[in-house]
Amino acid sequence: MLDHLESVLANEVVAVKRGQFIIEVKPQGVSKGIVADKVFTSIANDERKADFVLCIGDDRLDEEMFKIIENAMSRIVSPNAAVFACTVGQKPSKVKYYLDDTAEVINMLEAFAEISDPCPSPDEKPENSL
Repeated sequence: MLDHLESVLANEVVAVKRGQFIIEVKPQGVSKGIVADKVFTSIANDERKADFVLCIGDDRLDEEMFKIIENAMSRIVSPNAAVFACTVGQKPSKVKYYLDDTAEVINMLEAFAEISDPCPSPDEKPENSL
């Protein structure tokens, strides 16, 4: 499949890459790392700071994104921020955290959802207000 896609798309402005169990076709010059960097640059330019960052990847193609996140931390996170970069599956990676499989990803996300405080809408009054 990879050979076929590379042949068929040879004259297109796309990149064809093999990952673990995937073949990725995307516009040239676009990557998860570049997108992450643009998001973080936007946050920094607005003089905002993130208090929570979660990045999950399962493939060697995600390593660029993990590196960008590591380099951006000093620009975009508040001093008490919670930062989690995780890879799915035990493999060599730049990240600190590993999840065994997608079931663990779902369990982690559900746990985060349970402990998160929902942001009140602008129309809602706090419980103690008159």
